[in-house]
Amino acid sequence: MRVGDPPVGHVMVGVESADSGNSLVAVSTMLIDYGVPGIPVTEDGRYAGMVFEDDIVSALASGQGPETSALAICKPVPPVSGRGSTAEALRLMHSCGVAALAVTDDLGRVLGVVTASRLLATNDRYAKPKLVGGMATPGNVRLLGGGATGGAKNWELVMTGALMLLTFLAGNYLALAVSWFVPVDIRITDWYYSFHNFLSIAFFLVLLRLQPLAGYHAAEHMVVHAIEQNEPLELETVARMPRVHPRCGTNIAVAAGLFFGLLNLPVIPWEEVRLLLAFVVTLFGWRPIGSFIQSAFTTKPPNEVQLRAGIRAGRELLENYQTAKNASPPIHLRIWQSGILHAMAGSSLTASAAYAVLRVLPIPDYWKVI
Repeated sequence: MRVGDPPVGHVMVGVESADSGNSLVAVSTMLIDYGVPGIPVTEDGRYAGMVFEDDIVSALASGQGPETSALAICKPVPPVSGRGSTAEALRLMHSCGVAALAVTDDLGRVLGVVTASRLLATNDRYAKPKLVGGMATPGNVRLLGGGATGGAKNWELVMTGALMLLTFLAGNYLALAVSWFVPVDIRITDWYYSFHNFLSIAFFLVLLRLQPLAGYHAAEHMVVHAIEQNEPLELETVARMPRVHPRCGTNIAVAAGLFFGLLNLPVIPWEEVRLLLAFVVTLFGWRPIGSFIQSAFTTKPPNEVQLRAGIRAGRELLENYQTAKNASPPIHLRIWQSGILHAMAGSSLTASAAYAVLRVLPIPDYWKVI
């Protein structure tokens, strides 16, 4: 018998594990849904054993009821690492006399199940992270989840921050150009100051929409939707996915903008009223307004090149996740992988450079926006 070369993680079936408190009814449903001979059981998030079809038969035959917990009947079958060899998995199956093994990361978190048939056949059902996030760059897509990443390199994330800062400055200058034609006695009023800020944001959003970044942002969302809905990462399928995603950072930015914008609205003199208005509008409006901003400005229908970049990132993420060392990394690693620190570095460096240039240019202070 010849066993293939890929690591176990690349041939396993992505399944959810049963919790130690789940009943035999729940485990039976999982066996049917996933079509595997055994389901891993976890206790406190760590692998505890396997429940097979014959374990359920034995439990019921011995008088135990359907409400019996999975932990009570599971077998302490050793798991196999996602980075382990298929030959190692086959030997372990043979020595334990089982037809399936749990696949875990280095901390004992379940990634999936490998069966004897999967050791020989091509896998078409990758395990996937519980949550998938991402970031678009000017020419690529970064996706992350479960301690794995795929797509854009770190320097590309830095470029995203730089481009966002430059776009913000351009929006400010366009707003200043409009305000230049407004009489000074109007420009110095509180209400016009608020209008000017709104105008800057509006120009910023329009400029975002005009850039390729918006297409890559849409591709990122569409691939995440496809992964979450267990759809194949093929061009025709991903192209049907929605551009708007409920977990997009645009929604968080809209929530912050709504709250602090209304809280400091100068046309309402009463602070308590502004606070109440900001709270109510943000509570009920951040998601629908955020979805509108995504649809109208921060994403646009991607072209084929942008979609393929997102698909490559998605495939790379899933492939890397199959052999992840830690499927639930600590918060500092998640922040690093998300690219937010790289984007902040890019925007900070660009802001510093812009500040230095504006300080030496012989222009009025009115035009020094940073």
